Amino acid sequence: MPWCEDCSRFYTPSTLSADGDCPEGHHVAAPDERPAVQQSLAEGREEERTKAPWHFWLLVAALAIYLGWRLIQGVEWLIR
Repeated sequence: MPWCEDCSRFYTPSTLSADGDCPEGHHVAAPDERPAVQQSLAEGREEERTKAPWHFWLLVAALAIYLGWRLIQGVEWLIR
């Protein structure tokens, strides 16, 4: 992330001008410098997808069971 000494701020590459200047007009970074993520996306590579860990899915299943039980209790309460 580019740092502007004069403004004492970090700037994202999208907030810099095409010349690499901050909104105040100070030169911050060379225009051809881009983070690795933007370079890989620009070259057409897709980011690797990571799978959710098993304990996340265990929590999702437990939540579904709990909410299902609460739904049954709510319907039973309405019927009485």
